[in-house]
Amino acid sequence: MSFARITSRYAGAFLALLVLGGIATSAHADATGGAELALRRQIAVEGTTIRLADLFDGIAAGETAETVVAYAPQPGRRAVFDAEWLGRLAYRLRLNWRPTSRLDRTIVERISTVVSGEHIALALVDELKRRGMQGDVDLELSNRNLMLHIDSRLPATVEIASLATDARTERFTAVVAVPAGDPQAQRFQVTGQIFATVEVPVPTRALRPGDPIAERDIEWRRVRAAEVRTNMVTDTALIIGQEARRPLRAGTPIRVSDLREPITVAKGSTVTMIYRTATMLLTATGRAKQSGSAGDVIRVVNTQTDKSIDARILGPDRVEVIAGEQMALGYGDSR
Repeated sequence: MSFARITSRYAGAFLALLVLGGIATSAHADATGGAELALRRQIAVEGTTIRLADLFDGIAAGETAETVVAYAPQPGRRAVFDAEWLGRLAYRLRLNWRPTSRLDRTIVERISTVVSGEHIALALVDELKRRGMQGDVDLELSNRNLMLHIDSRLPATVEIASLATDARTERFTAVVAVPAGDPQAQRFQVTGQIFATVEVPVPTRALRPGDPIAERDIEWRRVRAAEVRTNMVTDTALIIGQEARRPLRAGTPIRVSDLREPITVAKGSTVTMIYRTATMLLTATGRAKQSGSAGDVIRVVNTQTDKSIDARILGPDRVEVIAGEQMALGYGDSR
């Protein structure tokens, strides 16, 4: 051991070890069988206590290995045992180990069963339904990052010990006990707000402009009712068979303006222009200057006269000339 590395903080402890070293050394064989021990730098324990065998490798099996040397930290927490504490422990128990520097330490972590805020929220929703609350709801805890740690040997079950709601503010206060039904259960108070929810159709995948939407492209997602706007589509009958007008993200509610009828006339395509009256039907060939769906009014140029007119799309590559535009039709076929 290099004594130059020992700081004044630990000088007393190391001096005691040096003065009494002969006594301690002579007893090593009794405690460890003469084997040199190795400090375990990081350990995890399940129970409420820390044993000697948890801290050191090389402890012979038996009563010595099971010696309780400290209380474990609370579930989910960590504790640090520094060189001074470890040195005193080794001297007191006559172990064949000494700190090599003041940086020697052991970090002990207590394994835990985790009860998440989401787990608690689900239990609260079940309790609200048991009490007769109608419709589907979503709960938001005031502490959104709530995470409870209990003994790892216990189940992650939740019991609602008490629950009070305010219909005006839609807020709640509850006391939960974990694990459920355990007389020694830990009790925690939680608060939050209640939100009514509804289901809306959303894309199952990203859709690009012009992509046709089939039944397989839609699924139902639960959202808060207050988030549903008047322009959101809530009926799949209004979606299936339509096309995406703009890029749609998977899982995002669809607005009416996000959809359009499938394109039946593409920009630049050749179309049959039709003008009809009670006694006459004229047709001519045109070229679409815009894309559109059935029922849309687009600009079309007559390929014979090179004049542009407004026409309503009747179907694939067929348009009807708007009344008052017949002069642009030229000398089309009549029948």
